[in-house]
Amino acid sequence: MAKKRVKRKKSSKNIQKNKIRASQRKIRIVSINLLVFLVLTVISWILQSVVASTILINLFFLLTWIFGFVFIAFLIVFLILLVMKSMKK
Repeated sequence: MAKKRVKRKKSSKNIQKNKIRASQRKIRIVSINLLVFLVLTVISWILQSVVASTILINLFFLLTWIFGFVFIAFLIVFLILLVMKSMKK
């Protein structure tokens, strides 16, 4: 004996997807982090050129690269938020 297939009713509710909004608060947080990592990158770069020990030179070189990449990541996020804010208007 074959069973009959029963179709389920689809709900007709409109589900809104969460929209990412570029609020003023988010832009301010990203800009503060952007400036902090810029300062950390410059400080570690200056210390790298001032210090005489090879271990510390290598440490500050590594810190310069790490802080630089984080700075670039925040710069990309900042630019994306500015574009999203300008497209909203």
